[in-house]
Amino acid sequence: MEKRKNMVIHFIDGSKVSFDFPEQVNDSMMLIRHMEKTLNQPYVVIESEGGVMLYPRENIKSIQIYPAPEKMSDFVIKGARSTDF
Repeated sequence: MEKRKNMVIHFIDGSKVSFDFPEQVNDSMMLIRHMEKTLNQPYVVIESEGGVMLYPRENIKSIQIYPAPEKMSDFVIKGARSTDF
């Protein structure tokens, strides 16, 4: 069975867009390299429904991807919970 991921992109203007997609990389070391490479691009690029969408990074407030990968880079804080202070 194909593993699926979900992503929500939150924009600076308060809008958001969400996607459901198949897992792109299943090797944990390749995933870490892929994530680091993606974070250094000027656009988040998504192929969806026959088109390609480019979202400029400067318009993005945050990106959520879930479920989280089992292995991530050393710079990722793991096991965190959201709180309101």
